[in-house]
Amino acid sequence: MNDLTKRNLIHNVDQKNGILGTAEREQQITKFIKQDGSTTPLEVLKAWLQFQSGLSEKNKRDTIVKYEMWLMNRANTTIKTNVAELPPMVDSFINGGDVSKSYYELLVNWEKRTYNTFNDLKNKHIKEFLKKYKLK
Repeated sequence: MNDLTKRNLIHNVDQKNGILGTAEREQQITKFIKQDGSTTPLEVLKAWLQFQSGLSEKNKRDTIVKYEMWLMNRANTTIKTNVAELPPMVDSFINGGDVSKSYYELLVNWEKRTYNTFNDLKNKHIKEFLKKYKLK
């Protein structure tokens, strides 16, 4: 199936469900189509539903910012991180095609793609953060 056919299929389902087309929705559809390998309409719709069951961009953004602020406060250091750089970094990460389905997966991907590293200590920090804020 070509991308235009997939997009039309999703738009038809949205229209039947009364979902209005927004810029954010179009971005979601584009991200989905870029990573989708479906070859039949049924596969496309199943993959789209699965894709939509993930975390919203707002939840991803809020969680990453909260996590970074938690890390800074936890470090209890006099070195001040430039917080102004964080929102563009987060937007770049999310708009770069992140398809995390859980908060744990989101933060692991964030560490790997943003800082190009992931280790036992970072894993421990992520689990501690998720437990503290009761996220899964």
